[in-house]
Amino acid sequence: MAQTTVQNAGAIRFGSGKLEVGTSVATLVDIGAIRNAVFKEEWEDVEVKSDNAGVVKVGIKEHVAYIEGDMMEVDLANLNTIRGGLDTYAAVAGTPVVVTNELHALKGTEFVRLNFRNGAGTEVASISVKDISNNDAVRNTDFVIAVDASGFTCIARVAGSSVISDGETVKVNYTYTPNASVTLKSGGKTSISDRVVRITNTDENGKKFQITLYKGTVNEGQNIEFPADDGDDPAMPHLKMKGVLDVSRTAGDQLFEIYDEQGV
Repeated sequence: MAQTTVQNAGAIRFGSGKLEVGTSVATLVDIGAIRNAVFKEEWEDVEVKSDNAGVVKVGIKEHVAYIEGDMMEVDLANLNTIRGGLDTYAAVAGTPVVVTNELHALKGTEFVRLNFRNGAGTEVASISVKDISNNDAVRNTDFVIAVDASGFTCIARVAGSSVISDGETVKVNYTYTPNASVTLKSGGKTSISDRVVRITNTDENGKKFQITLYKGTVNEGQNIEFPADDGDDPAMPHLKMKGVLDVSRTAGDQLFEIYDEQGV
């Protein structure tokens, strides 16, 4: 026998989420495929003993929060971001690659990522654009270029372009230089910089349920377990980010934010 009915169907959460880490909200980087994502909040009770009424609870201290999960992508650039300057990261450039007639539909003035990125996360070289009829488009007149937080070069149509119509597919030529190798070296550094940490669940209607730690740092060292050759699962380092109070913010808004579009 049912004891009640669902009060708010939107408050029932399904699915995992996108985990992002960055130096600020504007520079958040998608960590990629994860498992077992968890948000957890903790504190210690502050208690005072009285002479005649037992223990009196008066508040809390050591208010912290955690976002953690198992990373399925062992990306050293992302690890370098996550670990807050604890390490030395370096990349060796590979051989430049020429891309010809890569097709992208440009709707409105929304940016679209090019398919390939420079290993250094900088703008790709020798960019040229033609419309579907092979008419030349001019940068900053018909299209603009920007690099996103993940280092991908992106293209967008300029409103009012006389060459590229809204929604038209364009042909993009460029040259990108992948990394030949990357290294992450550690040991000797003792300070870790703060990071913004965010996990976002998006439902089938595009509505978000999002948790953001304002001031997080990596809370444990790396532990990469190499599975058996005939195993099905990849190596999955555990990521644990600890959020502490950001006292530069207003009291009551110093640890985390839970943002909800699904349950309203």
